[in-house]
Amino acid sequence: MTTARVYHSFLLLALTSIAALAQQISFKSECEKKQVSLGEAFTVGFFIESNTDSYSIDKPMKYPSHSGLQIVGEQRSQNVSYVNGKGVIEDGIVLAFVAEKEGKYRIGAAKIVVNGKTYTSKPVEVLVKGTGLSHSNFKNNSTQPVFLQSNVSKSDPYVNEQVSLSVKLYVKDLSYLNRRTNFRQGKLDGLSPKIVKSSPENIKQELVGGKQYFSEEVARYYVFPQKPGRIEIDPFSVDVMMPTTFGVEPVEVRSNAVVINAKALPEEGRPANFSGAVGQFKMNTSVDKKEINTGESVNYDVEIVGSGNFNIINLPQIKTPKNLEKFAPKKRDAFKTYDSGMKGKIAEQTVLVPNLGGEYTISPVEFSYFDPIKEKYITLKSDSINIAVSGSKSSNKDVELASDNSEKSSDSIITDKIEEITNDVKEGKSAWLWVTGSVIAMSAAGLFFIKKKNNSSDKNEDSLPKIKPINEQNNLENYQPKTETHKFTLVEKSVINSSSINSELVELKQKISATDQKEFYQLQETILCNVAMSKTGTDLANFSDQRIIETMLNKGTQSAVVEQWELLLNNARQAKYAFGGLNQNLEEVYEATVNVAEELMRK
Repeated sequence: MTTARVYHSFLLLALTSIAALAQQISFKSECEKKQVSLGEAFTVGFFIESNTDSYSIDKPMKYPSHSGLQIVGEQRSQNVSYVNGKGVIEDGIVLAFVAEKEGKYRIGAAKIVVNGKTYTSKPVEVLVKGTGLSHSNFKNNSTQPVFLQSNVSKSDPYVNEQVSLSVKLYVKDLSYLNRRTNFRQGKLDGLSPKIVKSSPENIKQELVGGKQYFSEEVARYYVFPQKPGRIEIDPFSVDVMMPTTFGVEPVEVRSNAVVINAKALPEEGRPANFSGAVGQFKMNTSVDKKEINTGESVNYDVEIVGSGNFNIINLPQIKTPKNLEKFAPKKRDAFKTYDSGMKGKIAEQTVLVPNLGGEYTISPVEFSYFDPIKEKYITLKSDSINIAVSGSKSSNKDVELASDNSEKSSDSIITDKIEEITNDVKEGKSAWLWVTGSVIAMSAAGLFFIKKKNNSSDKNEDSLPKIKPINEQNNLENYQPKTETHKFTLVEKSVINSSSINSELVELKQKISATDQKEFYQLQETILCNVAMSKTGTDLANFSDQRIIETMLNKGTQSAVVEQWELLLNNARQAKYAFGGLNQNLEEVYEATVNVAEELMRK
């Protein structure tokens, strides 16, 4: 029995010894520097070293004594290395310290309990001298714990060439990045700046002067020089909470000033149509239809695509042949400032309407820009576009002109005849005068009575009210519908309620796919008027936009809803009479109309 116990004890001791030999654990401290300047942060690491990760920490490490020093940062550190072919795991924390005044400081031993055993690190001593960093202004060099740096992608750009301007904060202690506040932008005189929204994950590790720093881009701009010559970008600044002689205080960190020497665009080779665009661009032109009927509209599109300063681009103007009417173009901007610069496109759409049938040719358009990479001007030229128009090739004006010639006034005819007779008398050709005199007298009398009758008829017509054509209204958006004189389809219903309006909304949805968009907008106008009259209790005879708006506001309707109602109503009226429609997404217009109707139908 005794022999068995001894045997088991020996076996347990052997197994424990083998496990201890197999699991090698140590605890150490490492200091980055033995001597630092006053205000300069330094780090001390405390690490568990083991050849395996199958250990347990029974008690976490307690901070060592550090009299006269402030802990300004802490971060976890893990590393795996191989020594003689065997892996060594290093796991621990790194503390950042800053001295409040110069002198010699001692960081005491740290203790940790691993697998039931207590491990102790060695103490660390650091000398702090007062000949280093001034807290009033951090200098941006690699000996400082924190500095701000401004950089540009190009120091000698051309005027209006886009230049990247980056402002970065460099720190040795990662925690300083969370302690920055009050970023202040320097003056950007002589530049047109476009700020770029920084990405949330832009923290990197960089080597500066052979030393490792954490960096974060605080701000990024794309700036465009507006004039040639020297342009100085003032320093940027940011406050960082730092330990000072008086405790932890916000310390202003300032960046370096940056100088740009902008070059003027060359005069040699400058095209006559150059408007200042600098970058890399392409041009596209197109029409939505190449075969149409007389009076139908065709949309002519031109767009400039690429990267550069879109804010100063002037799109080329198209020249149309005779009898192809051109309306004011609609411009659309679709560019944005990205991390890689300002990119996108600018487009214009022009509505063209032929008055006569035949073949029409739209001449090519040209767009010129300066390419700063190739350092030369480039002119883009589109292709000509042919449009075939079916319909009459004779003009209404020609018909009117012929009619005018055949319907000369009686006064003009008589005057011409008298002049002819006078000349005959002077030349002695009066023999036939008595023969034709009576005929002329009778004709003059007849024409006199006809003219008198026509004048009477004209006066009667002038007394009638004349309705101006709808496309000649001076202000179409403010035009008020009057069912008694104008062709608005505001249906006067004996009862306007939510049920009837909902039925109209269902019908409106069906008209989204209608061939003629005017049907959609016509019904939309009716719905908006009906729901407003229902909300305000106004009848059609007293309907006016201003009265409806004032009444809805007085009844407590939200101003945003009233504004949206007015906007949709004016849009519907304009769309009904616009050539080719307004090229809107009818699904979105329908949804907006439903939302406004539902808001106004609420009690």
